[in-house]
Amino acid sequence: MSMTKGLTRLRSAVIALGLVAGVGTGAAEGAAILKYQTATAIDLSKGISGPNLISFTPATAAGVDLASGSVNAGLGTFVVAPPAAGASTTYDNVKFAITFLPQDLNGNPIASLSTVITGVLNGVIDSPYHSTVTATFDAPDGSLDLGTQKITLSFPKGDKLLVPSQSNSGLTTAEALITSTPGSEAPVPEPSTIALVLTTLGGLGLRQYVSGRRVKQA
Repeated sequence: MSMTKGLTRLRSAVIALGLVAGVGTGAAEGAAILKYQTATAIDLSKGISGPNLISFTPATAAGVDLASGSVNAGLGTFVVAPPAAGASTTYDNVKFAITFLPQDLNGNPIASLSTVITGVLNGVIDSPYHSTVTATFDAPDGSLDLGTQKITLSFPKGDKLLVPSQSNSGLTTAEALITSTPGSEAPVPEPSTIALVLTTLGGLGLRQYVSGRRVKQA
């Protein structure tokens, strides 16, 4: 009976230690906030017939949480202006480029890292109520190693139809899917995580020892 009570107390102690360690682990884990901004350019030197009606407002002071492993990130906004009455503008493989610039990860500054996302504009804007222009994104090259996180950008939804000026004020948000994996700097286990592992292993080992003694006594 005394051995059973002792084992019960020991289990309670192990669980309590595990909970304490677990609370510490939960505090250590959590958000992986990436702050970034973008810059953009549209090449109007060729492929455009008529006055240009499309501009792009880049993202500034934007942020996403990478903790889930994948998240949609706004790159900025295409802005379509209305054409003059009776006029139209045609876009034929007009190139654009959006530069993605990470700023910091969880408050740690990131310097000299960027990736350029390219694409083309195709279609016609012929009234404030009608636009067939789509933005087609090329697959970005490679990934960015931010230290504890490595990120890759992609565009699983394909082409983006740009709305005319009378729809949503002519604003169309450009988004990329950011997928994150562990980076080159593997995080060091927190002391609370080590404590959780040790207490769990210790409790299991002692339980096996006590069970073995019971068998021998039987």
